[in-house]
Amino acid sequence: MRRLLLIPILSLIIPLYVSADDQPQHVSLTKLEKTPFAAGALKIRVAKLSRSSVLGHGRGHIEVEVGNTAASPETFYPQRLTLVNRDNIQVNVVAPRRSYYYRTAPPYDPRMPATLLEIRITPGARIKEVYSLSGKVQLPARLFYDDKLLAEIVE
Repeated sequence: MRRLLLIPILSLIIPLYVSADDQPQHVSLTKLEKTPFAAGALKIRVAKLSRSSVLGHGRGHIEVEVGNTAASPETFYPQRLTLVNRDNIQVNVVAPRRSYYYRTAPPYDPRMPATLLEIRITPGARIKEVYSLSGKVQLPARLFYDDKLLAEIVE
């Protein structure tokens, strides 16, 4: 009798458990910097997300901290990090944010194109980079890395 009751109960619970893993993690904008996301061997944390530039106009930028949890070197590709706005408009990482201080080495040259480069991260190390986005971020937004949905960012 117990087996007869156990089978229908398990057949209802197991699909709910499996489908719960498919749901994206909902993270508020204020708690975003404290929430790391796993993408393979990389641990990605969004330290800062500026949804737009000055006075709500222009493009935003994103500051990410990426750590390598594997025993071998891993490569971080910033161009694979994307956000999808609430109206399904994709916002891409387009360039490293330039420093406007002229006392940097090498000297800042606005004529030099800024390109996204893949970054090799040694085991146990982490990097922190700031990137410009291709547009304005409107919440709620979905955060992707390499075709994997990491989270849904909400107000």
